[in-house]
Amino acid sequence: MRNHEQIIIKRQQRRNHGPKAGGAWKVAFADFTLAMMAFFMVLWILAVSNQEERTAVASRLRDYSIMDSEANPFDISNSPYPVDLGGNPSVVDETSPRFSEQGQRMPKYRDNPGTIFNEQGKAGYQSLLKGRVEGEKQMQQLAGFIGSLANQMEASRNLELQVVPQGLRILIRDNDQREMYARGSARITPFFHHLLMALAPVFERIENRVMISGHTDVTPFAGQNYTNWELSSDRAMMARRVLQAGGMPTERVAQVVGMAETMPEDPDDPKSSRNRRIELLIMSQGAEENLDRLFSSHLKQAAAAARRQEP
Repeated sequence: MRNHEQIIIKRQQRRNHGPKAGGAWKVAFADFTLAMMAFFMVLWILAVSNQEERTAVASRLRDYSIMDSEANPFDISNSPYPVDLGGNPSVVDETSPRFSEQGQRMPKYRDNPGTIFNEQGKAGYQSLLKGRVEGEKQMQQLAGFIGSLANQMEASRNLELQVVPQGLRILIRDNDQREMYARGSARITPFFHHLLMALAPVFERIENRVMISGHTDVTPFAGQNYTNWELSSDRAMMARRVLQAGGMPTERVAQVVGMAETMPEDPDDPKSSRNRRIELLIMSQGAEENLDRLFSSHLKQAAAAARRQEP
């Protein structure tokens, strides 16, 4: 019976037990396309920028140090927009304004105390003589210059100028059409960023010190650990940073304070947009002396006592 058994031959398919094809090539291809996009972006930037703009960018990056107190030039966490979409691609216009060599050779102090303008036919910021602004007449002249600047930027409804005994008061505020900061934050909006950048060169020419104060409306902030005090302080600090980025020297800043809702411009309507504002006070000599006496008297007394105790 063994000779009559049916023999069945079963052929098995060969199976490849090697690793299956994965999607690693997709990651490599994505890296390649990203690198090519960055490369062509660099080529595009080089094509649309001139030598002056490239020099300004290179100088800003070259002079940066992590030991400095200035902000990281690559940090855009406080920037309202990483790329300017407002139709102004110029790099030089967005950095600290620079005056020509002829403008820098202008006299540092005014020969004629009655005017703050030079008589050499200069225009723009160079028409301002370097030095202090004192007296009601000169403050009125400075107010007229800043007012014309605001009119050119169509910001007259958002900027108010008041000549007061302490100096020149500049109020920059919201209105129903424009908000200076994103609601409930210190992130400044593009329009007011440009406005502060345009004001900054004024403080490079005049040598008065400036007090910066932030104000909010009465609407409480939705948070227990972050109130209108912190919000107004952060907004004032943001205004200071923008002004300094625009060219205002650090030594011009006399004080930065947050006032929350304690000083409303419109007390009859505590939630009015007039109350949400930043104030810049260009201080007179008397106001600066009063501020120094208020905050430095104890320091001077302590220094004098320390000198008396020296052997």
